[in-house]
Amino acid sequence: MRLLAVIWVATVMFASGATADPIDARVYYKLSTDFRGIDMPLDVYNGGAKNNMTHLAPSADVSGQLWRLIAINDAYQLTTQFRGDGMCLDAVNGGPMNNKTRLTPCGNYTGQFWSLAPLGDDKYRMTTEFRGPNMCLDVVNGGRDNNDTQLTSCGNYSGQIWTVRPTRIGVQ
Repeated sequence: MRLLAVIWVATVMFASGATADPIDARVYYKLSTDFRGIDMPLDVYNGGAKNNMTHLAPSADVSGQLWRLIAINDAYQLTTQFRGDGMCLDAVNGGPMNNKTRLTPCGNYTGQFWSLAPLGDDKYRMTTEFRGPNMCLDVVNGGRDNNDTQLTSCGNYSGQIWTVRPTRIGVQ
């Protein structure tokens, strides 16, 4: 009888489309693009003129490549193990770095509220509440800012397709 009850509950949940949130704030993730592949995840510059700016870098066992996604209403704030939960991924507003991404102190800022539009197989398009659904997180291809990240007009570009892969590293 219990087995039938369990099967019935599972059937009702499956039929209704009830699923758990695929993002777990208790673990860190590696974020990479289809453009550069999983061997070039999102990382944070440490020092210099680009301190706290973000870019794709060769995969390594470094804390700047470990991202935590914290649900805030219908969006996420993204932090790294490297800088901690007090520094969030943000979009630069204005100036020569306009639309570039960097870590800044976390707050109630729309440039820190990231939407992940699912594309299937742990792949997403990432946008901010600040710039809206038509500006996607992308990767610079070439020049002095090669592999840096920025918001650009959304399109059919492999640099805008992000794989969000959980690691086995839990958040302390």
